[in-house]
Amino acid sequence: MEIYVTAPREQQLLFRQILDDAARRASSMLAPPHEAARLRAISDHGLTPIEELEHSPLAEDQLLATALRLYPGAARPRAMVGALRRHFTTPPGWLAVEAQRRAAWSDVAGRGLPIERAAQKAADIERRLQGEKAKISAKLRAYADLYTDLWCDPRIAAPARVRREMLALVSALQARCAALDADEHSE
Repeated sequence: MEIYVTAPREQQLLFRQILDDAARRASSMLAPPHEAARLRAISDHGLTPIEELEHSPLAEDQLLATALRLYPGAARPRAMVGALRRHFTTPPGWLAVEAQRRAAWSDVAGRGLPIERAAQKAADIERRLQGEKAKISAKLRAYADLYTDLWCDPRIAAPARVRREMLALVSALQARCAALDADEHSE
């Protein structure tokens, strides 16, 4: 299973880990009988809980929302993992990807990219990775590579505003990698 055939191995491993975690979380969220209806009900602020996830630039939230949309009710974790993997097995068509790119870029001239929010999200991701044994800059680079493909992927339902933030996350994560590498070389 791959996002794109040319994706680096680290990106593939990260994507698979996030995808499998999202499927397991979706399965546990949908386990109670009433939960599927609640996740699809519009809340007081006008969005369903699934749409709230789709308004997050984090890959984990995007894939969780996709998993929740794939299944209308309870499913075993293994079945949900399989469904989500199948959903992302076939690369999206170039026309659909280009449509997402154009939608995201359409307002960049007027609003620009949300660089500050992206920098904050990148710092949050870095903090989350602090407890892991692997080299943090390599993990951040894998995240940057993942967002390079995910921001314009039509298989997720992120609105254009969120896709712009995901695009800005690519640069923010790469900047964090460069800073970490520079710190490492200066020691």
